[in-house]
Formats: sequence, structure tokens, C-alpha cells
Amino acid sequence: MKKLIILLAILCLAGVTVVACTVGKAPAAPAAEVETPADAAEPVEDAAETADTEPVEDAAPTGAEETQSLDLEALYALHDPDEIVMTIDGEEIPWRDYFYFYQSHVAQLEQQFQMYQAYGYALGWNSPADEEGHTYAELVGTEVENTMRQILGVEALAKDLNVQLTEEEQAEMQQNHRDLITARFGEEGTEEQLYEFLDSLHVSPELYWRINSYSYLLDACMREVCGKDGELLDEQEVLDWMEKNGILSANHILISTTDLDESAKAEKSALARQIAEELQAIEDVEERIARFLELQEQYNEDPGTVEKGYVFGPGVMVQEFYDGTQALEENQVSDPVESQFGYHIILRRPLHAEDEIFTGGYSNSTARVMAASERFSALMDGKIESQQVVYAEGFTAPDLAAYLPSDTSEK
Repeated sequence: MKKLIILLAILCLAGVTVVACTVGKAPAAPAAEVETPADAAEPVEDAAETADTEPVEDAAPTGAEETQSLDLEALYALHDPDEIVMTIDGEEIPWRDYFYFYQSHVAQLEQQFQMYQAYGYALGWNSPADEEGHTYAELVGTEVENTMRQILGVEALAKDLNVQLTEEEQAEMQQNHRDLITARFGEEGTEEQLYEFLDSLHVSPELYWRINSYSYLLDACMREVCGKDGELLDEQEVLDWMEKNGILSANHILISTTDLDESAKAEKSALARQIAEELQAIEDVEERIARFLELQEQYNEDPGTVEKGYVFGPGVMVQEFYDGTQALEENQVSDPVESQFGYHIILRRPLHAEDEIFTGGYSNSTARVMAASERFSALMDGKIESQQVVYAEGFTAPDLAAYLPSDTSEK
């Protein structure tokens, strides 16, 4: 799957706000700030969470255009709700369902525009959205198709795998359903009230349950193919994935040269050489590792270093650290490697399927989980790419530009 994060619209418990959610059963919580390892072990650039859709180029922080709501009801009136506008592998998609995802993507993009505009960046419907110069207005239809193909792709895969939701999953779905009714209409609220409310948003009961079951089916298919946490992958498959992606494991001793004059740097260089030569002279691997850890505790000046070291791919550490590690055999110690932070004495470590891979971001995953995700993504990609998508004769995605407010349509 090229994009495991799907823009599925969900109904906010408190109202009708539409938000983007992840492949989980609920919107992802905001990521907490974490400290990244210092000096050589810190990523080349600080990681930052960004919106799913970013402007192709930085917009000038002046003259930010105002985002105004589109006339969505006029758009909805273009077709009869039950008119079949497209099929995906023979599955008929009525205008009502198509439009629900259309308005959901519109709302999600408007939220992103407002976020960027709050920081003074001019971004709106007529801004370029990709390298080909398509505007955000032009690409809404493409995103709607991608979303529906994703949902139907998961349903088709579940059918192929004969996957059924567990009783616990079905019970959880029903509880979420009841919680939504209670939050919207109170303890005495009814299912009929919810469906009437959904109808006002152009959501049929069938589509409502299809959206609700999506993430559960996705999880169930993942478990069937890879296991809950990738346990169906054998050790060698994970190690092969790590090698293919240039994943390395290393520990280091940093002799810092930050803010030192040339004389002091020369002394640090001599110390780094002395440490490296001592370690390289130890032939027994276990003895070498034990002595490395002793010297690390004594001399290391990277406060972010942990005893187990780092497991990382290209572009996460400074290039000198990556290249220095890649040049070593397992359990071999490097000559001093110089970077902007100082001199590194690197010990390359063996890779393991359960290694947690440092990404420089807010969260890390084990190699097994990441390899399983890639395997499942490839399976989903194949399922989606094989779909036959046919639009009804004469139907095209609505021309959003025609429904932009007059004071933004010319921008």
C-alpha cells in the first residue's frame, strides 16, 4: 500500500467536524515531544509532524488567502443520490457515497489551509498541489477515488483470505456505535436518530458501517498475513528486509570537539586514536565489547548515547557516522571517524529482528513490525492496482473551481 494512512472521514462525537484518521480505530493522538539523542546520534534534521498534504513549495508568508466554505449543497444537487457514478471491480458506487468522501476531503483540506494560513502561508484551493502543477481543487476527485479503492481493496482482500471479525471486534464496533449515539443524542438517543442525522450529511447506514468496519478488517487481514506484530515473518525475512533498506546497528564513543581550538582538538584526536587502537588490539569479541562499554562509560561525551547503541537507516545519522558504520564488519571497531561533533569510535553490532529502529521521529518500531508492514503494504498495493475502475458514461468529478467563492476563485 503506497499510503497506509488513509483519509477516512469520521464523524466527530460532538458535531459534524470531519478529520483525517489513521489506520487505527480512532484518530491518532497528537505526538508528544521527545528528546533525541545528542551529537552524532541525533538525526541530520529535527523531525517534525506535518499535515498529510503539504504544499509543493514554501508559500510566501504574506497575503495569505482566506479559505471560505464551498457551496457543497449545490454540488450535491448535481446528481440524484442513488445515481451510479462509478464501479470498482463491479461494485456500484452511488453519488451519495461518492459525494460523502468528496465533501470529507474538502473539509480536511480546508483545515490544512487554515493551519498553514495561521502561520502566514498563502495556501488555498488554487495553490499547486503536486509537481505537475495540479491545484488542490483539481485533485479532490483523485483522492476520492483513492479512498474508495482503498476501502473496497481491504474488503476484497478480507474475502480472499476468508477473514472474519472476532466476537470481541464486533462487540467493540457495536459499543463505539452506541457511544456515538449517546454522545450525540444522550442516554435516551436511538439508532433512528443517528441514521436521520447521518442522512443529513449524505451518509447511508450502509456506508456508515462500511467506514466503521474498515480498520477492523484491515487489522484482521494484517494478522492473517503477518501476525499481530509480524510474528509470522521468520528471522531471516526480517534480516533480509533490514539489509535491503540499509539498516545498520552501532554503538559509539564520542570524543567531542565542539567549540575547541586547534590545540585542544589535536589532544582529542590523539585520545580518540588511543581508544580505537586499544579496542582494535583485542581479538576476543566478547572481551572487546566489554572493554568498549567500559571505555564508553569513561570517555563518551554524547549524553544521548545508550548502552545498546542505535539501529538506523540512511539519512538518520550524520553521513560520516553512517558511512563509518557501513565500512565495518560485525563487532569490528573503527578508526576515529570525524564529524562536525567530534571523533567517533564506532562498534558495529549485529542486527536482530526485534531491534527497535531509530528514525529520528516521535516514535520508533521494531524491524519485525516495519518489515511486516511493508509486506502487507505490497500485498494491498497489488490488490488495489488490479482493480477495474469504470466511471459512468458522462460522469466526471465535479469542477470544484466553479463552486469557489468569487473572491478566491481568481487567486
